[in-house]
Amino acid sequence: MKHTVIIGGGFAGVNLARELARSAGHRITLIDKNNYNFFPPLIYQVAAGFMSPSDISYPFRKLFNRRPHARFRQGEVRRIDPAARRVYLQHGEGVDYDLLVIATGTRPNFFGNQEIERHAYAMKTLGDALAIRNNILARLEAACALPPAERAPYLHFVVAGGGASGVELTGILAEMRRDIFDKDYPELQGEHSRLTLITADPVLLPPMSQSAQRYTAAELHRLGADVICNDRVTGYDGHTVRLESGRSIAAKSLIWTAGVTARRTDGIPDECYTRGNRLRTDRQLRVIGLDNVYALGDCALVEGDPAYPNGHPQLGQVAKAQGLHLARALLRGSGEPFAYKHQGDMAIIGRLSAVADFPGGRSSHGILTWAVWVAVHILALVTFRNRLAAAYNWGIAFLTRNQTLRMIIRPTPPADAQNGRDG
Repeated sequence: MKHTVIIGGGFAGVNLARELARSAGHRITLIDKNNYNFFPPLIYQVAAGFMSPSDISYPFRKLFNRRPHARFRQGEVRRIDPAARRVYLQHGEGVDYDLLVIATGTRPNFFGNQEIERHAYAMKTLGDALAIRNNILARLEAACALPPAERAPYLHFVVAGGGASGVELTGILAEMRRDIFDKDYPELQGEHSRLTLITADPVLLPPMSQSAQRYTAAELHRLGADVICNDRVTGYDGHTVRLESGRSIAAKSLIWTAGVTARRTDGIPDECYTRGNRLRTDRQLRVIGLDNVYALGDCALVEGDPAYPNGHPQLGQVAKAQGLHLARALLRGSGEPFAYKHQGDMAIIGRLSAVADFPGGRSSHGILTWAVWVAVHILALVTFRNRLAAAYNWGIAFLTRNQTLRMIIRPTPPADAQNGRDG
């Protein structure tokens, strides 16, 4: 029985693992630094307190507890030895493989700016989302304790990045400001909190149609958000956001959604990587230059697809399709090349407001598009329990224009606790 090791439990890794786990002919080990799968498109809802982390996440061990040939291993991969077919984790332990699948996704890209990396909040993981939630609430509480003349930087939230993540977060923060801030923080009534979205691109949502871009800009303006295009954040010291144009913004909060990059792993030759640290693969998803090693999802760039000469977009739907394709290939022994059929792009802006571009050049926006967005994302959650919980909490928040997850919760482990091990 071949042993397949999968590094990363995102869209690609978890769909591959679930399919292979159904076969008695495959033994699999899934390795991830977290012990749960989560749904990245909805982490902005967690960041704003409209959803609980458990609504969009599920433990790997519970996912596999009825699959006797599937195992989960929590850990961070430090090195891969392709010659010995072994993966080494952070504490030095090794895991041998017959087939290796790298599906490690991406991390925030600060483009080498260490100052921004030190002081800005990323929005990539559930931990990031909770940190953003804590920060927003902490800034509001701090503003309540300050004289009015000193409150403005605490009440100014800046989002960098005009893609879907930046737009969706800005939209939901605008709704929080409208529906919640005055009600929960009577000390701040009459104060003018601000939201600013900054993008280096000339438009918001650059991959989408002009119709979607215009509608998005108009909706954010209606919600009271300031949008700055054709400018980029060049520095942030925790107090002042500095822009390439020379402009500066006094703000205690900068949330970074302006780019991603894949990670390099020791042991993988440099020639296997291409731009953005993505692994080069052929159309069978095999890493070029390595035997018995595959790469999927955002960390992979498939070469040779005439429909995508620059590689497939780094989207969840691409990653899921690649995971299912590789599962079929391994189970059936087929060498069919991977071909991706784009299903369209969507982004939610606010209550009853969303945009969508569909195949064939069709686009839509408004209430119906919002309803489709909600349905698509709830149905995409990994388990029925997640779908039910998300639908319930979302429904309550929608009907009441309120949510109850506005708690500042910070873990307080013992000082010598390290990664769940005593040492």
